[in-house]
Amino acid sequence: MQWFFARRYLFSRSSHSVINIIAGVSLVSVAIPVAAMVILLSVFNGFESLIKGMYATTDADIEISRIEEPTEELRREILTIEGVESASFVVEGEALVRSERRETAVTVRGVDENYFSVLPIDRNIVQGSAELIVGDRECALITRDVAQLLTIYTVAGTDITLLAISGSNIGSILPISGIRSEQLAVGGIIQGSQQIKRVVITPLHTAARLFGVGKSKLYLRCSDTPEKVKASLQNTLPEGVKITTRAEKNAAFYHIMQYEKWAVFFVALLVLIIASLSIIGTVIMLIVEKRDQQQTLLSIGADRGFIRGIFVREGLLISGIGGAAGLVIGIAVVLIQHYFGVISLPTGSFLVDSYPVELKLTDIVTIFITFVAIAWSVSQIAANTMIKRR
Repeated sequence: MQWFFARRYLFSRSSHSVINIIAGVSLVSVAIPVAAMVILLSVFNGFESLIKGMYATTDADIEISRIEEPTEELRREILTIEGVESASFVVEGEALVRSERRETAVTVRGVDENYFSVLPIDRNIVQGSAELIVGDRECALITRDVAQLLTIYTVAGTDITLLAISGSNIGSILPISGIRSEQLAVGGIIQGSQQIKRVVITPLHTAARLFGVGKSKLYLRCSDTPEKVKASLQNTLPEGVKITTRAEKNAAFYHIMQYEKWAVFFVALLVLIIASLSIIGTVIMLIVEKRDQQQTLLSIGADRGFIRGIFVREGLLISGIGGAAGLVIGIAVVLIQHYFGVISLPTGSFLVDSYPVELKLTDIVTIFITFVAIAWSVSQIAANTMIKRR
């Protein structure tokens, strides 16, 4: 019954035009921040997914280190665990890479034949191929950043030399006797990213010779959630083995992204709260206008609590219509941007041409619950202020 009166009061033809105008302004003042919240959160979701996708080509789902006996039998045993799709042995270390013209420090990553099934870096080849062994020649893949630092413009007939210090043969005064070198052909150039700026990928046995160590890490690709696979691995592998998921490895960065996202949400929420204060004025003016009808309701047995409930629902109607309009506008803008990329990024500033967006149901539900709570609160304030209990 209260909803019936609230709807009649709001859309009644006898209402003064000035109140209708104020109610319309209140609708717009609620709709704009709600739409902005949807758009902003969707943009943050888009950038988050984009960056996580970049990490997915450079960091494995799960990284296992501190392995005492990294044997092929261990790899096969891990592959039998539910959720593990593929596994690759990796050796990593710091080295100096030298070309005919220049030299620079890099991270050398030696990988086996299963590596590209774990991390699809081969998809980012911009020149050459992903083959690490061609005939009897050992080849290396270098990132575009490394190629620029070494002034390498083509992979045809280009060789590089890797220099590293092996800890087992360091001399007491000068470590010259401990320096090892490997010469490789440049097989391909990879489109680099923030995560792999200075990386050289080599065959596993090449890196093992260079650093004087065997297989040091195991990279896993998971068909299930990494957290669930990690729990299974902890029950299978011996103590002392370190198991790290991609989220754990980049935990600080992921947390910063979440903090930024919700900081923007609360700034937009503050704007929504300030805009919602206009609903108080609208409800108060409706209460003043409908005083005659209030006396009629009191005379037929309604109490003041019932009348307060009517105007609380008035505020909920106003904010609900405005919030729903804001949600529709925000979702429409996000979908248009997603499918058509109307708003573009500056050329060459990022890996995509337009602002990435991703719509999440949890964000929509959070925004909906938030503005309903705000609308109920301001409506209660207006109704309780104007309609006393006695």
